[in-house]
Amino acid sequence: MNLLLPVSRGPSFDGAVRLAIDTAKAHDGRIRVLSVVDAAEIRRIESGARPGAIHLALHAADEVRRRMTDEGTAAVDAAVRRCGEAGVPARGEVPEGEVEQVLLAAAGAADLLVSATASHFDRDLEDASGRLVLTVMREGGIPVLLSGAPYRPVGTIVAGCGGGTRSERAMGAMARLSLWKTAPRGILLAVDDAPEGGRERIAVPRKILADAGYPAWEEKVVPGPRATSFLTFCDAVDADVVVLGGWGEHRWDDLLGLSVTGRLLEDGRRHLFLYM
Repeated sequence: MNLLLPVSRGPSFDGAVRLAIDTAKAHDGRIRVLSVVDAAEIRRIESGARPGAIHLALHAADEVRRRMTDEGTAAVDAAVRRCGEAGVPARGEVPEGEVEQVLLAAAGAADLLVSATASHFDRDLEDASGRLVLTVMREGGIPVLLSGAPYRPVGTIVAGCGGGTRSERAMGAMARLSLWKTAPRGILLAVDDAPEGGRERIAVPRKILADAGYPAWEEKVVPGPRATSFLTFCDAVDADVVVLGGWGEHRWDDLLGLSVTGRLLEDGRRHLFLYM
């Protein structure tokens, strides 16, 4: 398994490194650690000079480029060193370019992108949690595993069974990677006021797991409002990972308030496996 681990800002990156190492060790994987020198930020500095001060702007841009490169190299080297100490093959890169484009290109050669739920790639930490890696998932067609903070080892996995193609695709992606095949506890969860409707939602994910050789997972149907009931159940079983099928068709601003995915991203306490 080839894992892509983009360097993000803030303390949550440490948990992403630990989760990537755990996942690679369990699946004989290799990790590519990537830090991008933000070309857009450098251009902004170069173009922000007053008339007659172009040389000052160019000098400032060069200083920013060097600082980004030095910071990125230090972060990449530290992560690669930790991988080596854990016995996981890893390599690091610090290219310059448009952050999203570089990540999309790198995702094309990876099986799984691992990042922090509270990932920040903007220098001023203005980007929303997980926003860039979810964009890469949507446009690059790669599953993502977002690490919650604080870090937690994987014991209990809850897979959301929404009854649609996104849930099925997420379960299929997880099964193709053989993730958590030997986990202590796996639960297929449907939120439905009618038990029969819930069991119908669970039927296809159950078959996906069985066809992939997984042991039978527990099956639960709970009533109530979808997002509230889902999160309450995850709290009750102390879920470590939640498997979900992307974030639907909501705008990003709507997502954080309305969807299960958004609520879990906002909560930031659990790992999320997402695919759409």
